[in-house]
Amino acid sequence: MENKKTVSKPNRRAKNKVGILRSHASIALHASDSVLLWHGRKDKTQGLPGFFSRTVELETAASKDDPYADHGLLLIESTMNEAFLTLNRLSTGLAKTEGRRRVTGSDCASLAPVEKPLFVSSRFGWRMVALIEEFDLFMVDLLDAQFKARVNRKAFEQQREAALHCIRSVLEKCQVTHHSGISRNDVSANNPKAISAKEKFGRIPLEVMEGVVRAEFAPEIKTRS
Repeated sequence: MENKKTVSKPNRRAKNKVGILRSHASIALHASDSVLLWHGRKDKTQGLPGFFSRTVELETAASKDDPYADHGLLLIESTMNEAFLTLNRLSTGLAKTEGRRRVTGSDCASLAPVEKPLFVSSRFGWRMVALIEEFDLFMVDLLDAQFKARVNRKAFEQQREAALHCIRSVLEKCQVTHHSGISRNDVSANNPKAISAKEKFGRIPLEVMEGVVRAEFAPEIKTRS
């Protein structure tokens, strides 16, 4: 008698499970300052890849109810919001210097932009992508304005430094943030883990510690231990 092979039926739950969302993305940088910011300054300010990695760690910890990670994201978000405002102010001011002109032309762009693939898996990482894009657009416009004698050398250096400073501030703020490995339940219990974290990382605002105030783009808290 022949042995019949039993064919297992596919698991209905596995069959209907949707995979994670994924996309391929890249950014074209047209200003040399944008490329320098991307790579960072050795032994000083981290570049964007470091920012992406760190914000993934912070968001993961924040989703596990780590108050120190939440505090870090709040600080980063505040600094990023200031940077967006600074670039907007600089761009608006630059546009006003142009005035009415009879000359027409296309947007200024690099003949050989530097293409950077984007491997970003955090909300704050994508916010940084938007920020560096705004910076790159502004710097190209500023360089174009200087070349066409609409902005003098002093004004160029002042605006360039202001734009660079606001981006570096975000990168530097990210570097000093940390996650603690504790949860808000540990804080409530005031257990040894919480006491150790407070001694190591210091105190943070009560409203953040209790989860009343969180960053606008902070992840949903998935773990309430």
